[in-house]
Amino acid sequence: MLDGFRAAPDEIRAYGDIAAGAAAHIAATEGLDVAANVAALAPVFGVIGADFLATYATTQATHAGSVAALAHSYAGTGSVAHAIAAAYDSADRNISTVLGAAQTALGENA
Repeated sequence: MLDGFRAAPDEIRAYGDIAAGAAAHIAATEGLDVAANVAALAPVFGVIGADFLATYATTQATHAGSVAALAHSYAGTGSVAHAIAAAYDSADRNISTVLGAAQTALGENA
C-alpha cells in the first residue's frame, strides 16, 4: 500500500498538455531542409570540402532523426499522461459507485 499517495488527475492532464505542446514545438523544427543546407554549402567548400560535407550531411540527417524521435517521445508522454488521468478518474467513479451501493445496502447502519 502506498501510504500518503494521492493522484491528481487534473495536474497529470496539465503535464500531458505541456508534453504535447513540447512535442509540437520540437516537431516544428523538423522542417529543416538538410539537403538544401548542404547544397548551399557545396560551393563554399568545393571539392576540397566534399568529404566534410558528406560527413556533415550524414550528421545532420542523424540529428533530424533524433529530433523526430524526441518529438515522438514527448507526444507519447502526453498521450500516456492523459490516459493515466482518465484511468484515475474512472477508478474514482467506480469506487464511489461501489461505496454508494454498499451504503444503500447497509441502510441506516452505514
